[in-house]
Amino acid sequence: MPNPDFAAELGSIPYEEVIGTPLRAAVEANAKASMTAAEFIRSVGFTEPTVGQPEPVTVEFGYEKRTVDEDGNETAERRSLSVPLLLLVNVPYFEVSNVTIDFNVKLNSVESYEQSSEFEFGYQQTSQASANLGFLQGKTKSEVSVSYQRSSSRGQEIERTYDQSVHVEAESVEPPEGVNRLMGALEQTIADDSSNGNGNGNGNTS
Repeated sequence: MPNPDFAAELGSIPYEEVIGTPLRAAVEANAKASMTAAEFIRSVGFTEPTVGQPEPVTVEFGYEKRTVDEDGNETAERRSLSVPLLLLVNVPYFEVSNVTIDFNVKLNSVESYEQSSEFEFGYQQTSQASANLGFLQGKTKSEVSVSYQRSSSRGQEIERTYDQSVHVEAESVEPPEGVNRLMGALEQTIADDSSNGNGNGNGNTS
């Protein structure tokens, strides 16, 4: 039997699919991660008005601040702080940073041998007898048939064993420059309002 052509067997493996499929999955994962971050900013950080433009969602904080002037008089101020919600949460920015593909191929040549035998044996006997002149005359006929048949065949096949493992690493990354500019603009909208607790309304801020 001829030796198996392992080179041809290896050449028939679709490596472009074996390697390309995990890479395409990583690219699609990055795209979905970016869309998730954009949807998070839109749905969490801004309102959805029926009329007009979306406005930043803000969180109001109220607190009391006590101050003492130069004459030793103590005053209490009620303050409120308005902070955009996006400045208080982390925007989920992730990307696939590393993809490791391990693909192992094991080829085994297996030779098979089959043999079959068939043996037939047949026997047939006939006899004839008759009386003639006072003594018996007889005649016997025998037939024997034998047949024997033997067949054999050889075959060869190649067993294939594939083993693939894909290792993916994802990490949090810095937001794009546009998001940084958005956060900077939202920081300028932080408002700190105060009102004097004893009713003088001096409006001091810190």
